[in-house]
Amino acid sequence: MITIGERVFVPHPPEVVWSVLSDPHKVVGCIDGSELGEYHEDGSFDARIAVRFAGIKVSFGARANLVLDEVERTGRLEARGSDSRGSTRVHGHADYAVVPEGEGTVVTLEGKVEISGALASLVTTGASIVVSRMTKSFTSSLTATCAQMEESNR
Repeated sequence: MITIGERVFVPHPPEVVWSVLSDPHKVVGCIDGSELGEYHEDGSFDARIAVRFAGIKVSFGARANLVLDEVERTGRLEARGSDSRGSTRVHGHADYAVVPEGEGTVVTLEGKVEISGALASLVTTGASIVVSRMTKSFTSSLTATCAQMEESNR
């Protein structure tokens, strides 16, 4: 099992940060190697992400569901899927919150991902490095996206 616990500062107001994190299309733009697929009648959607583990690129497809609390500015993403060969399965959830702090916003993320199948040991062994790398990249992209939104609103 992979446990995720991240806290990042974004130098933009909470309402701007929330407007990005509450829109899956905008979030996907902040995650390298990810894309959205079809939306389903039940509100879920298909998503794909390609991740590098120790020089091996693994693509995962999943069916995801996002539940948002606009008032509290919190969200929960649940997803279940597999790698492109179907030999490694993933099931996980992530809870996130957008909280004002000083002149900006703190985003907290807590989650767990269960991995089983052929690549499970490779993925779990490299998970902490991958999560750290992805968090830095995501924070940078989120900050840039928020800056563009603020600029376009002026």
